[in-house]
Amino acid sequence: MKAWDDYDKKKKEDDPEFYDERLEDFKRQEWDRRLNGFWYRNNGEAVFIVGIHYLYLRWWHIDIGLPKFRMPDLEKAYFLQYCLEDPLCMGMVEVTKRRFGKSFWAGIFLVEYISRTKMTFGGIQSKTGKDASKFFGKTVVNPFRRLPKFFRPEYDMSLGVNPKSEMRFQKTNVRGKKAESAVDKDELGGGIDHQPSDKVAYDGQKLHRYVADECGKTVEVDVYERHEVIRYCLLDDEGKIIGKALYTTTVEKIDTDKDGIQDAFKLLWNESNQNSRRENGMTASGLYRFFMTAKRTRNFDRYGHPDEEKTEQEILSDREGVKDNPRALFARIRKEPLTIEEAFSIDADSCIFNTFNIANRERQLETNPVHKRSIWFYRDENTQKAQWRDIINKERPFHWRVSPDFPLTFESNNKHEIDGTLRKPANTKMGAIGIDGYSNSQGGQKWGSRASAWAGIRLPNGRKKVCGHLYGRPNEKDLLHEQVLLCSEWLGVQAYYEHNSDDYFSYFKQRGRLLYLGLYPLILIEPIKIEKTDRHRGVPTTPYSLTKQADLGISYFENDCDLIDYQELLDDAKLFDPNDRTKSDITVSFLITNAVLNEVPIKIPPKKIALVQVYTN
Repeated sequence: MKAWDDYDKKKKEDDPEFYDERLEDFKRQEWDRRLNGFWYRNNGEAVFIVGIHYLYLRWWHIDIGLPKFRMPDLEKAYFLQYCLEDPLCMGMVEVTKRRFGKSFWAGIFLVEYISRTKMTFGGIQSKTGKDASKFFGKTVVNPFRRLPKFFRPEYDMSLGVNPKSEMRFQKTNVRGKKAESAVDKDELGGGIDHQPSDKVAYDGQKLHRYVADECGKTVEVDVYERHEVIRYCLLDDEGKIIGKALYTTTVEKIDTDKDGIQDAFKLLWNESNQNSRRENGMTASGLYRFFMTAKRTRNFDRYGHPDEEKTEQEILSDREGVKDNPRALFARIRKEPLTIEEAFSIDADSCIFNTFNIANRERQLETNPVHKRSIWFYRDENTQKAQWRDIINKERPFHWRVSPDFPLTFESNNKHEIDGTLRKPANTKMGAIGIDGYSNSQGGQKWGSRASAWAGIRLPNGRKKVCGHLYGRPNEKDLLHEQVLLCSEWLGVQAYYEHNSDDYFSYFKQRGRLLYLGLYPLILIEPIKIEKTDRHRGVPTTPYSLTKQADLGISYFENDCDLIDYQELLDDAKLFDPNDRTKSDITVSFLITNAVLNEVPIKIPPKKIALVQVYTN
C-alpha cells in the first residue's frame, strides 16, 4: 500500500486529474468489506466475517503484526456485532484469559466507528489514569497510524504524530495563509480521548463508543457506580441508545483498601445476563456478557480451530504441579479460567471455607438450578394455625424462598405440646431456624444491615441442609419476627436468634410463644462453663461460640457443600470474614442454623440405684 500510495502521489503531482482505476476499485472493495463484512472459504467451509473483524484481520497491526484468524475471535466478533445492532443493548462486558488480544479488539472497537462517522466521540478508562494513557497509545494511536490512507480521516496533528491525550478528527490547527487553504478540507469533527478512572470523569458528555479496560481490576473506583454514570452518556436526550460500551477484563486478585471494589464488577457481570431481562427487554445494566474459556485459547490449527482437549489437559497438568500450594494454584486458575466460576473464584488465602467445593457447587447449580418457591406465612383466622401461600407483589422485597426439600405439605404441620400454660414446638428433632437480625425496630432498605434467617432440617442420613431463606429489611421489624414465628409453628421447630440487643424475646413472650425460642445450644458454650452459664434464649456471641460456629461451617463446606442449593449463600460465604461478621448476614445466619442442627440432644442419665438397698424400719 505504501508503494501504491507513493506511485499515486507522484502521478498526481504531474497530473492532478490522474485516476488509477485499479487502486480506486481496491479502495471500494476494502470499504465495502469493512462496512458489510466478507465471505470466504476456510478449508472448504463458507465463513462470514463481520466488518470490524475483517478490518482487524486485514489492517489492524497489533504488537506481533497482523492478527491470525481464530474461531474464538470469530465468535466474539459475532457477539459484538449483535450488541452493536441490538437497539436495546448498550454494549458488552467480556471476561477472558490474559494475552488473548482483548485490548487490541477494544482499540479497533473505538476507531472503526469514530473514524468514519461525523461528530462522534469515544472515551477510554482503565484501572488507573496511567493505564488508560498506555492503552490509548498502544491500542488506538499506533494501529491507527498504520492504517492505509483511505481509511485514515483527516486528524489534528498539532498534537503530534503520536498524540498522547486525545485524537481529534479535524483539520490541523494552523495559522496564516496555510489556514485559509485548509478551510475547505473535509473533516469528521469527532475524536477519541482517555480519562482518569474516576466515576464522574465523563459525566455529562455524550459518548458513541466507550471502553472500560481491565474493569474487573480497578483499584480506585467502584466500576458499578461508574457504569451508572457512563450509561447516561450513551443515551440521547430522549433516552434512546446512541452509543455502545465495551467492558473488558481478566479477573484477578487486587490489593486495595476500598471495600467492595471487586464485588462491584461481579455485580455488573450478574446484571448483564442477556438471558435474564426486565420487562422493557433490557438487562439491568443494559449490557450483555461474554466469557471465553481458556481451553479455547491455545493450540490452533492452520484454519483457526483450537484443540480444546489438548489445551485443557495442559492447563490441568499445570495446576496439578502446584496443587499443594493454594496461593499458586489460585493464581493459575484465575489467569486461565475454564469456567466463569473459576474466573471469579476467591483466593484460598482470603476465604476460610473450601473454595474449590464452592466452585464445584456453583457449576452444578449453573447446570441444574434448584427451583425456589416464594411464599408468605400467615395465621388462619378460624383455626389460628400457621399457614402459607404464594407471595403477592408487595411482598417481593421480603419473603421466604424455599427449595423442594422444605416441607410445604406434611401431616405434622403446626405440631405442638403444652408445657404448663405455654405452647412449645413438638418437631424439634426435625430441624431449626437460625436468625441474624438487626437491633433497631425501624426497617426499610436505607437503614443498612438486613435480616437473614435460614430454615434447616436434619436428613435421615444424618446430614443437615438449609431449605428455606428469609432475607431483607422489612419496613416494620415485627414482620421479621412474625414470619420467623409462623414458620417455626408450621414446622414445629425452635428459632435461634443471635443474642444481642434485639427485641425478639418480648415479641415471642407477648404472644405466648416463648418456648418457640431455643435456649443457648450447649454446643456453643465452653464445656467448662456450661454449669455456670445462664442459658438465655438465643445464640451466644462469646468468642468460643463464634469460633465454634466458624469451625462447624468449615466442616460443612468441606463435607456437605453439595447440599447447598442457594447461590446467594455460596456468594456470601466466599467473602465471609470471621473477624468482621457484620457484612455477612447470610453466612452468619447459616452458621447459626448449622451449629444448632449439630446439637446432639443430651440424654438425662437414669438415677443410680444402689446395689444393696437399705430401708428404714
